[in-house]
Amino acid sequence: MLLLSNQDIAGVLSMPLCLDALEESFREIADGDAVGMGRMDLYVPSGEPAPYYRWSIMAGGSKKEQFVCVRMISDMVSWPVEYGQRRENKYAREPGTYCGLLFLFSTKDATPVAIMNDGILQHDRVGAGAGLGVKYLSREDSHTVGMIGSGGMARSYLDAFCQVRQISRVKVYSPNTNHVHQYAREMSEKHGIDVEPAGSAREAIRDMDIAAICASSVEPVFFKEWVEPGMHVVDVTRASTGPEFIHAVDVAVRPGDSTPRLENLPKAAFYARGGYLAYVAGQDEERKLVPRVPPSHEIFELATLPDLLGGKVPGRTHRQQKTWFHNVGAIGEQFTAITAAVYNKAREMGLGSEVPTDWFLENIRA
Repeated sequence: MLLLSNQDIAGVLSMPLCLDALEESFREIADGDAVGMGRMDLYVPSGEPAPYYRWSIMAGGSKKEQFVCVRMISDMVSWPVEYGQRRENKYAREPGTYCGLLFLFSTKDATPVAIMNDGILQHDRVGAGAGLGVKYLSREDSHTVGMIGSGGMARSYLDAFCQVRQISRVKVYSPNTNHVHQYAREMSEKHGIDVEPAGSAREAIRDMDIAAICASSVEPVFFKEWVEPGMHVVDVTRASTGPEFIHAVDVAVRPGDSTPRLENLPKAAFYARGGYLAYVAGQDEERKLVPRVPPSHEIFELATLPDLLGGKVPGRTHRQQKTWFHNVGAIGEQFTAITAAVYNKAREMGLGSEVPTDWFLENIRA
């Protein structure tokens, strides 16, 4: 079995590879040969400074790739008010370190074949998903981007956009001025385009062809009245745009299912971060600390990217349409596609560390 660190993955993964793997995965979903389980979270009270521990899981499988991938995340989480908005902070052990692991299994013989760090792969996966939304829903002559957020996702989003459109100008806003200026310098140098700081979120997206919301806020930062004719909007979490946003656009698409849809939730469960199904322990006052983001019926009924690629639903049909790619869903299937591509290429290049597969097998039947 192969262990792959973020450093190993960085030597293999590129945005073109990520885009190709994801697009093939969505076409496989459309054909019925890939499947995934929506994300579920489990919260346990932990005290201060992080009031909750959160464990998350999602999984997907591919007939073509002959792999199943399971992603597991282990976080200490809190939701402080910063820059006037409630945001999510997370870490493992101490601020600045994180725990996210990808487990890859063979569907040919049921053995584990790889364990990978998820950091770089996760950022590129989400960015590539947004890039496919831009490829299939934005106007072909889209050249300008309004970016709300200046962190890792904002970087991977722009990387993907530059692969599918001829981007020439970016305006970026974040309440952290230092981060904004650093982002502008880095992205301008990396992509050879004009990247300029904006004084507000509204200013950042005004008159832009593509509006991207990459903020960590658990409250809306982009509002329906901001959407302009012909604009394409892509987000990174359900909380970014608010529950009524769907009524501001003409075409709305999501990658696929993001979480189980349950009509009668167990007593300990509700929909929390990102609209994901969460099982939450604790007393009433503790449970109130966990932000609730209930997905609307309309979100569950959105057309999916596999529907679009399979010709079941139309995409943009004229220039003035307002389009939205709700970039949450089909998470397990996406991880399967990209981890498979990374694993196969890493094997070819001799990257990673080998450990005995026998360590993970047993002779006792469960």
